[in-house]
Parts: sequence; structure tokens; C-alpha cells
Amino acid sequence: MKLSSRHYFHLLAALAVLVLSVSASSQGNSAATPPLSPEDFRKYSGLFAAFGRVIQKAQGQVEVPAPRSQSRLLPLLPESTILYAAFSNYGEASHQLMKMFQDELRDDADLRQWWTSGDMATQGPKIEETLEKYYQLCQYLGDEVVVSAADRGKQNPAVLILAEVRKPGLKDFLQQSVKLAGNISIPRVLDASELAVAKDSPGPAVLVLPDLLVAAGDLTTLRHFNEQLEHKNQVFLSTAFGQRLAQSYHEGLTGVAGADMQRVLRNLVDASPVSDGSGPRSRRLTVI
Repeated sequence: MKLSSRHYFHLLAALAVLVLSVSASSQGNSAATPPLSPEDFRKYSGLFAAFGRVIQKAQGQVEVPAPRSQSRLLPLLPESTILYAAFSNYGEASHQLMKMFQDELRDDADLRQWWTSGDMATQGPKIEETLEKYYQLCQYLGDEVVVSAADRGKQNPAVLILAEVRKPGLKDFLQQSVKLAGNISIPRVLDASELAVAKDSPGPAVLVLPDLLVAAGDLTTLRHFNEQLEHKNQVFLSTAFGQRLAQSYHEGLTGVAGADMQRVLRNLVDASPVSDGSGPRSRRLTVI
């Protein structure tokens, strides 16, 4: 699937913002950035022309993910899921786009001067390294990544991130990435046997199964989800919210998001304090 006009303009806007924001930050002034003057546009015209060439190439050459007509991950979610978002795996597309940018960087003096000067001399290599790590990670994953939140009553929702695993080696890759992260707060990376004996501790954790990657905000959520998988308890699609999400795939999509507003509003109502007449009345939601 080629890059559509919608992708084209979104990408062009993103690159324009990148140019302006980095150029502004390089001025070393924390005050509000003044509007661009005609002189500024002339100054950066070479950069915009270079970005435009990259975008033109991308429009005809970058392959973006094809629409999906079903989801293998959707049925796996807990019955109490109230928030759902699914995204395509854009690893290959981002890699192709970065390669085009690097080709333009090699051939265009204005772009190369900007990329190797000022703040970009430091930030540029970090951006390239981050995109390369993202691409490497995406090579292990299937064509869809799902982020969801399940209702836990008065507790914060249980957040899950799911993706299919399409080749071995993901656990080693993640553990190596964790080592390179240094002092940055990172999740624990576990397989099923390690999860079974892991001691509870605060912070996120990642479970790597032969065919599935699961990330959660805590070990308890991860354990509950793994138990559901082992018992093949797939009841989410029997709920009205699950059925509505499944229907959204029928015509083909690359991204979808939804919320079970009936349940969300009910939780808000339950959490709203009620005045006992001794003080100011609190706001309450009424669900009709």
C-alpha cells in the first residue's frame, strides 16, 4: 500500500514542525518564539526544499501497512476492557522514510549543514538511533499493536499493551535494550516461567511468550492476563463493546480507538461524592 495523500500531508506537517522547533531551540532563548519573518523563510528555504524532496519520494515509494479486516488480539482482552486503541506496525515504513532522509542528507549541503550544526549535532544521532531501535523492535512484532485499559473498580484501570511475536529472539533483544538504557526507568522482561516465580515489585513488566508480547503497568495485571490466556477465557467479544470494535474492522482499517462510555460514565457517577447537607454540594453526573 503506497503512501496516501493523507499520510503525505501529515508527514510534511510533522517535518515542518521539526525544522521550526529545532531552529527555534537553537536560538538558546526560553522566551516565546516570535512568528517567522520573510527573512526566516528565505533562511530556511533550502531545508524546506530538501524535506519536500524527501516527501515526494516517500509518497511514491514508502510502503505503509495495508488495512486490517480483523484482529487476532481483540478477542484476548479482559471482559472488563473499557478503553481500546489499535495501531499498525509502522516499523518498515519509518525505516524506508529514514533511508530516504539519509540519502537526501548525503546529497544536500543545506540539509547536511543543519543536521550537523547546533543542537542537531547532538540530537540528530539520537533521533537516528531511536528510529533504528524502533525499526528493530518492529521486526519482531506482528502487524498490529493494541493498547487497552480494563476496569478495576475504585483502582486505576489495568493497562495492557499487546502485539503478536513473529520471530524468536525478542526477549534477548528487549533485555539487551534494557541494559543499554542505563539509569532510565525500564520494565522487567520475563518469560512465562519467570513470571510464575517473580516477586511483586512496583513498576511495569513485559511478558514475552512464543507468539505474544504483553506489557502491563504491574506484575499483578500481567499475572491475571496470563492466567486468562492459559484458561483460554475469551469472553470480551461477547460484550457489546467488544462486538462494536470487531465490527469496525470489517471494512478495513489501519488504526482504531474506542471507549465503553456507558461503563466509564457509570464509574464516574459511582466515584462522585454526594453532599450530606452539611457543606457545599458536589457535582454529580446523571446518566439517562
